[in-house]
Amino acid sequence: MNTSAFAPLRIADYRRLWVGQVVSVVGDKIHQIAMAIMVYTITGSMLQMGIMLGVTVLPAALFGVVAGVYVDRWDRRRTMLVADLLRAAAVLAIPFVVGYGVGWAYFLAFLASTVALFFVPAKRSLIPDIVPAEGLMAANSLDSASEAIAELGGLAVGGAIVALLGYQWAFGIDALTFVFSAANIALISYRRKSAWVATPGTTVTSEAVDGLRSIWRSDVLRELTGVYVFAAFFAAASIALCYALALVRYDAGAAGVAMLDVATTMGILTGSVLVGRGGLERAGVKFLGGIAGFGVGFALIALAGNIWAAMALLFLVGIANMYFFIPATTLYQTHADQELRGRVMATTATINRISMVVGLVAAGALAETTSIPLLAACIGGAALVVAAVGMTRVALRTA
Repeated sequence: MNTSAFAPLRIADYRRLWVGQVVSVVGDKIHQIAMAIMVYTITGSMLQMGIMLGVTVLPAALFGVVAGVYVDRWDRRRTMLVADLLRAAAVLAIPFVVGYGVGWAYFLAFLASTVALFFVPAKRSLIPDIVPAEGLMAANSLDSASEAIAELGGLAVGGAIVALLGYQWAFGIDALTFVFSAANIALISYRRKSAWVATPGTTVTSEAVDGLRSIWRSDVLRELTGVYVFAAFFAAASIALCYALALVRYDAGAAGVAMLDVATTMGILTGSVLVGRGGLERAGVKFLGGIAGFGVGFALIALAGNIWAAMALLFLVGIANMYFFIPATTLYQTHADQELRGRVMATTATINRISMVVGLVAAGALAETTSIPLLAACIGGAALVVAAVGMTRVALRTA
């Protein structure tokens, strides 16, 4: 079934959420470039770069499951609003504390990422409440496509700000975008009538276990999570390796980081539009095909002798990323019970983020001592193995 990629924008509440997120993503990309350049300028270390990236995903590994419990307990709209305001305060403070040591910047990045643990599953859990089932794939695709466009704008603006004014200004702009997002979320009219009632013997731990059990009892969710955790590891490793490609192999500095990011983002935009044209049919095959496409594209980067060839391949990798990310998100949304959706989203995010932390730090460390082309080939080849194993899982393949 073909669905208009823009159909969800006819829904007022989704449109308000979408507008706020587009602006916020622009700020995030400015922040991301500024953070990377700030850390590399201060430390000159690719290992520190990997640690910095790892710090942003570590909170999910530590607190993600617990956050999911509260996302299911609380009003999701209000949770997102408060999370945006807290993140605005955290990122605004980064340039004021980094003078006391880069560790303070890591701490605030860790804090902002911890707060995001409540925002992201709340958002993904809210979308099925305000968008009908037949429009979910389109809504998730539009979400990814608009993020890609916003990232391109953020790259252009962020590069100019860092080059002309210094990285300090970037954090203030990102804080303002969080405030703008919060204002739009406040206008959302949907109010969830929570079914959660405190009962004797109910604890955060027992509720978190309910989320884990719901994943385990569903063949689709169990197999999806089992494959996704390995895909997340290699996808995270590829992020750190892209920084190494730009800064070390091609010696292209901040401009090179932006160029590779633009190429990947353009692929993400293209892939989002392509995936969004279809409905839920063969979502499992799309997911596994995306992992395989990522593997082929990233393995070929080993042969890329210049940054332009790497950009062309990363464009294809970006397309493939959307073929596994969007179907996976949609499968989680449609196969999780409404009252457990926050826990399912947060639990799977936690499992995947643990894998990502290891992938980011490992790739950053290996990039200092191992051939970067060899690492690219290994990451791509391993992703192909993951896709092949996934195709043997019947429930996932036929989902």
